[in-house]
Amino acid sequence: MSNENSHQEVDRNIGRVRRYADGAALIFTNAEALYDEAQLLGQAGHFARATVLHQISMEESSKIDTLGAAATSILMGDDVDETHLARSFRNHKAKNHANAYFAKTTDEEMAAHAHGNWKAASEAFKKFQNKFHTEVNTIKNAGLYVDFQDGQFTAPVDEVDEPTAIAFQSLNAFYLNHSLNFLKLLRRMVAEPDFYAESMKNFADQAEALRTDKDVDPQQILDTLMEEMRTNYVNKMAEKN
Repeated sequence: MSNENSHQEVDRNIGRVRRYADGAALIFTNAEALYDEAQLLGQAGHFARATVLHQISMEESSKIDTLGAAATSILMGDDVDETHLARSFRNHKAKNHANAYFAKTTDEEMAAHAHGNWKAASEAFKKFQNKFHTEVNTIKNAGLYVDFQDGQFTAPVDEVDEPTAIAFQSLNAFYLNHSLNFLKLLRRMVAEPDFYAESMKNFADQAEALRTDKDVDPQQILDTLMEEMRTNYVNKMAEKN
């Protein structure tokens, strides 16, 4: 590839990362608005609907992490299938699976890590992801629809109470804060693409060192490294202030 073509490719890649950062800003604004509207519903005593909006807000914020992973791939020289990216935006299970990465590690997964059993750790985490999705999605549906089980009808107002709404509000506040930091990181990627491309290469080298078992989940490694990058960025910004 000639130098001119190489520069054009770099410019295209930076343009894509910039587009993802702009998209992430739109997503964050929408997730924050959903949070505010959920708070209004909660203050009015509509706890079921408040819980639903908090959950939808969390699903929305997860898309910022997805864009972060896509931007990382581009800066590392890999391509991104935007058809697949768009599909993941509409997949509730995928979004809840992404949010599960930031929940507390289960005892089963911790035990597997302690024994260096990557396959067991990955399987434990996947099991938790499915459980996490099922639980939050069940509560979201319970807050929206009248259900019918065992010959009995139940309304959302009877299924989702104030403590549940408060728990989802607290969780949503955590995810919004995380997403805001990730949005700032995406903007820094646009401003300093060479620096972050080099950083990502170093993290990729670390990831290769972790691949001691062919059954290690590569997506889990990528998300772990992205979270480490986000944490490093937050620490870097804190040092400047």
